[in-house]
Amino acid sequence: MVDKFKAKNIDPEGYVLYTYAAVQVWAQAATQAKTTDPKKVAEAIHKGKWNTVLGPISYDAKGDITVIDYVFYVWKNGKYSELQGGS
Repeated sequence: MVDKFKAKNIDPEGYVLYTYAAVQVWAQAATQAKTTDPKKVAEAIHKGKWNTVLGPISYDAKGDITVIDYVFYVWKNGKYSELQGGS
């Protein structure tokens, strides 16, 4: 997927892939629910396991993702860099 973004002159830095994954989850859940009704799509999202550009994503009973792989970035000198512990 990164190569596809770069082919369109989009550098998938920062939250691009996370956003893309969120759209993938929503689209799959809407397809499964056979509607775009937000409540029904949300119900489907919480019940399923979704294939995304970041790998499989699923949610617990509270609606939190079950595998935490969050990374923080800082914007410095015109580009993002991963925030390292203690930085």
